[in-house]
Amino acid sequence: MKHVFFLMIPMAVALSGCSPPTPESNSNAMADPPPIAVVMRAAVLQPMPRYLRVTGELKGEQQSQVAADAAGKVVEAPVERGSVVKKGDLLIKLDERNAVLSLQEAVATLESVKLKLDWQRSEMTRNEPLAKTKAIAESDFQKIKLELSAAEADYAASVARGDMAKKALADTSILAPFSGTVADRLSNVGEYVSANTPVASLVATGKLRLTLNVPETAVGSISEGQDVVFKVPAHPDAEFRGRIKFIGAAVRVASRDLQVEAEVTNADGRLKPGMFAEGRVALAEAEGVAVPASSIRTDGNTFKVFLVEDGRVAERLVAVGETKGDEIEIRRGLTKGEAVIVAPTAEAVDGRKVKL
Repeated sequence: MKHVFFLMIPMAVALSGCSPPTPESNSNAMADPPPIAVVMRAAVLQPMPRYLRVTGELKGEQQSQVAADAAGKVVEAPVERGSVVKKGDLLIKLDERNAVLSLQEAVATLESVKLKLDWQRSEMTRNEPLAKTKAIAESDFQKIKLELSAAEADYAASVARGDMAKKALADTSILAPFSGTVADRLSNVGEYVSANTPVASLVATGKLRLTLNVPETAVGSISEGQDVVFKVPAHPDAEFRGRIKFIGAAVRVASRDLQVEAEVTNADGRLKPGMFAEGRVALAEAEGVAVPASSIRTDGNTFKVFLVEDGRVAERLVAVGETKGDEIEIRRGLTKGEAVIVAPTAEAVDGRKVKL
């Protein structure tokens, strides 16, 4: 029993040290932290920008499947996908031997017909005075005139055949109809192509067209000359600009929207035809409730402002709109004249005492 007695003495001492907190220590724990200094500014009504959000697709200002005008075997294909070409540069060369022979034949025929025409004209010149003096029979003179007319017709036909032969020879060289970039080469050396067969896809990329889909409800706010600011997924941190140039004539029945096109300069070539774009069209400004952008605190997709009520911070959720300079529009949650804390610090929490 003596051993038990000695063990309980330290336990009693330990329990005596855990005395309950005094009222004074409780009041210190519950005391408010010191008030924080804040700067207030009232929400004002002022003109704010308005935008129409749109989506669309980039297209080449000119885009074409270049086709052959002649049939033949491909003997040269000097361009590749991505080749930059100027108007008139060679895309595909066809075998021209048959065209050369046809042209030579046409030239020889033309020379022969011209000689006959010259002879018929000289006959006309020699016999015309004789016909006036009745030195030759009228029927003979009419025959000379008829033969001259026939020779002139043969000559005209020969000239046309010569021109056709020249065109056939020229058509063996398929040239770029405009300056641009080869999107795809569709024929290779050794292949046989027929007339109207596409041999290359060419797109002009110096200027692009941004085709936008405008909802039917917003058609009345669109006009030629409006600016478009847009982004593309390939360059998420960059903004590009265009200007509306073409407006569709009718709303599409299936999707209830109107297609408009904006002209976009693409001097650096960063934009590519086929890219998807999300943008906005600037509309006329309208009045809205605005506060300094620094008064907004963002928490994920939640936007907050801080007011002062009864000397304490009062947190309020708001819906924001567009920005203009250092001002941001409050669409919902705040009214004109209500004052908010400018640039609230981390200490500005709901219920904290403030001093103005």
